[in-house]
Amino acid sequence: MDKGIDMSALPKRRREDKMPGRIFTFFYRMFFMIGIAAFISVALLLVTLSRLTSFTPPELPDNMYLSYTFKSDLAEMVTKPSIMQPLLRPAATLHDVVSALDLAARDDRVKGFAAKIEDVNFSIAQMQELRDAVLRFRDSGKFAYIYSDSIGGFSSGMADYYLASAFDRIWVQPVGVVALGGVAAETPFVKGVLDNIGVTAQFAHRGKYKSAPESLTETGMTAPHREMMESIVGDLSDQMLDGIAQSRGIDRAELQKLADGGLFSDKEALELNLIDRIGYYDEMLASVGVNDTVPAENDKVGDEAAAAEDKTADAGVAEKEKPKAIGLLGYAFVNETQSIDRGVSGFVFKLMRKEAPPTAHPDKAKIGLIFASGEIVPFRPHAQAAFGGTSMEANKVVAAFAEAAEDPDVASIVFRIDTPGGAPSAAESIRRAIVKAQEKGKPVVISMSSYAASGGYWLAAPADKIVAQPGTLTGSIGVFGGKFVLAGLWDKIGVNWETVSAGQNAGMWSSNRAFTEEELAKFDSMLGQVYDAFLERVMEGRKMTREQVEAVAQGRVYTGRQAKDAGLVDELGGLDHAVRVARDVAGLPADIDVPLKRFPPRKSTLEMFISLATEGALFTPHINVSAKDVLSALEQSAAANDNILMMRDTSIR
Repeated sequence: MDKGIDMSALPKRRREDKMPGRIFTFFYRMFFMIGIAAFISVALLLVTLSRLTSFTPPELPDNMYLSYTFKSDLAEMVTKPSIMQPLLRPAATLHDVVSALDLAARDDRVKGFAAKIEDVNFSIAQMQELRDAVLRFRDSGKFAYIYSDSIGGFSSGMADYYLASAFDRIWVQPVGVVALGGVAAETPFVKGVLDNIGVTAQFAHRGKYKSAPESLTETGMTAPHREMMESIVGDLSDQMLDGIAQSRGIDRAELQKLADGGLFSDKEALELNLIDRIGYYDEMLASVGVNDTVPAENDKVGDEAAAAEDKTADAGVAEKEKPKAIGLLGYAFVNETQSIDRGVSGFVFKLMRKEAPPTAHPDKAKIGLIFASGEIVPFRPHAQAAFGGTSMEANKVVAAFAEAAEDPDVASIVFRIDTPGGAPSAAESIRRAIVKAQEKGKPVVISMSSYAASGGYWLAAPADKIVAQPGTLTGSIGVFGGKFVLAGLWDKIGVNWETVSAGQNAGMWSSNRAFTEEELAKFDSMLGQVYDAFLERVMEGRKMTREQVEAVAQGRVYTGRQAKDAGLVDELGGLDHAVRVARDVAGLPADIDVPLKRFPPRKSTLEMFISLATEGALFTPHINVSAKDVLSALEQSAAANDNILMMRDTSIR
């Protein structure tokens, strides 16, 4: 044996000799698997394309009723997906529900509507919009039932019952209650808390009714504030009681006594004609097709009598098919997609969930529809991008008006707004866009939703017509502004600030000190100029004298019904009424079908996904909030600068 050979090296060389083969085997297997996956993908693609070419929207039954659950997530308009509103679960809008009911009212296949009330938190104006849609649906000869476990309970159910009263029959679960309770408005006053922590709210205002900053500067309501709130609450209460009395056939004075009584058990409510049936939700649905006619007067029965009545009626109904239950919004979507030709276009429409194309019109006349909701701001605040807060962004609204004004097919524009106010500069930008559209021959009709106050009325003033619900809160022609002074708070917690500045007024908006006399005088002068500009725009838009505007201004908030009497609103009604008004001002005949065209068009799910991906919102790992951000938000909430026209929210229920 040759001792010069290192035998320990032989196994290593054998392993090295096999390494190229192993690498080849690895890549061979990898590409083989890729090839198999590609083959399967191509096969699936061919199958999909085959189905695409033969796609047909699903057929709706010839005998159906529609179902829907009223929840608190009924939005005014579709917003960009966010943490609070996921991409694949967009919130239904008020317009979606109302449009679907109006569509169903004209459809002979739809026999009725069965609804359920859950966690409802709508404004009174939104309740009125829904009630009007239900009443139009009933006027077409169809039935409408509604169910609730309880109406109210440990809170006032007046608004919920106001909605329910528009239906033919109201069902309440056994052991449920009906709580009317009336209408109340509560405003918190936090001056005592601010004093305790060393914070001073330094605000000024124009208009004796401009009460928004009083919750920060007073310990209770001033006389003008109380006068205004009593007027609003009284009118809203009257509106609801009048509507309930008419719908339920109850004497108005008697209904007032019932409302003062407040809380009723299920059996008491049945005896008092406040409800029609005591039973469960499944029992109400089972009764559809059995007792689906409008009940005669005093046709009110309890659960046992209703069960016997339904059982007897079942014998006669067994011979015919009961209507099938179809979801309200699903019905509207399928009904619209049926107008699309079969094939790829229909499939893509269904996939992308875009709006149905408008009905063809010989003159190509359309009504432009622009939605805007939230606080009026120049552009979208960065913080809202993640949390999904809504705002009326002036730059986007202006662009929408410009596009609608240039569209030769648009005869007039309906601008649907829901805002408590906001930045005067942003409101002025939108107002100017409305004026420019009018100069191009496009009449503009404002449709007010829950709120159109302060800055919201600023931008609405130049419209050709203003339409509001009786329960809309509007007006508030006045201004206020100021800042929080945190010097006392810093002293309490031992924080010392040192300031270096250049310029006499460089620290005017600092929260570390109060306004000087000179600064306060300048700020008060600026408020006066903004208020005068507000009055001038209302004078110009509403064709009123300064004395007439001053008489209805002073920061006073009105209901829509009061605003009409004051000359600030032209007609009462919802979006459907505003569309009819827009037809009239455009000179379009009443007997032709005029489609609506949104500006900008509603984005599909696919388009929103691409938009989010390109904007980077899908890849934000976390959100950092500093103490400076918190203080900034605190100051902005009090309308320190930009929100000078903001009408502070007051809870009305």
